[in-house]
Amino acid sequence: MIKLFRNIRKRLLKENKVSKYFLYAIGEIVLVMIGILLALQVNNWNDRRKVAKEEQLALVNIHRDFITNRELLKQVTDKTVLCIETGNKILGYTGSKPKPESEEDFNVMLNEFFNSDPYYPQNGFLEDLISAGKLTILQNVNLRNLLSSWKQRIEINNEKFEAVIRSEALLNNFILEGGSWLNADQFTTQKRSVQFPTSGFNVDNRKMLEELKFENLSENYMIASDNYLTDLKSTSQLLERILRLTQEEIRENP
Repeated sequence: MIKLFRNIRKRLLKENKVSKYFLYAIGEIVLVMIGILLALQVNNWNDRRKVAKEEQLALVNIHRDFITNRELLKQVTDKTVLCIETGNKILGYTGSKPKPESEEDFNVMLNEFFNSDPYYPQNGFLEDLISAGKLTILQNVNLRNLLSSWKQRIEINNEKFEAVIRSEALLNNFILEGGSWLNADQFTTQKRSVQFPTSGFNVDNRKMLEELKFENLSENYMIASDNYLTDLKSTSQLLERILRLTQEEIRENP
């Protein structure tokens, strides 16, 4: 093709057709420019296609991880609800109120009361995306903002759970001094490789219900758990918004 253009130029010069030569030269330049623009367009199209593919892969992975996070959050929330409900039952037996019919009934409650769990979401892919500075591949600005706020929300979760652990530890210390975990653990639903015997001491865990300190520690533990539950619900709302947006983006960009 280049050889053909060169021959045409030579022929026009030999024939002394200068005006036609210049017109032809301009046309040739225009054709070259068009070729360059087409090449750039194709290159840009390939780049956009590559970025779009990378975005879809990110959306699918994030959506998958947050489906797992939803299940994990439900498990933690259910256990926290059980902890609060059981604590409320226990407070119904303190002081001068009637006591549970048997120590076994109370020991079952104790095991359910000590039921708190931390929330550890699956954030590996999202953290890698953020640390690599690639969160901007997601075109949906609202989704990017929600994902950016996810880490802070989990940090708040952890702070609330630390308060639960502190309250739980104080209550546990009281039980260590005034009750028998050996008796209580006879009725745990947790699978163990060892079957423990009952306590060798003449102790009835229901006696702790008569102590004001036990009532106060139990109530404080419930408050911390309830604060944790409130925060878990906020986390659930954010999680559902992220799942909805990722699903919409995947559907809009098959």
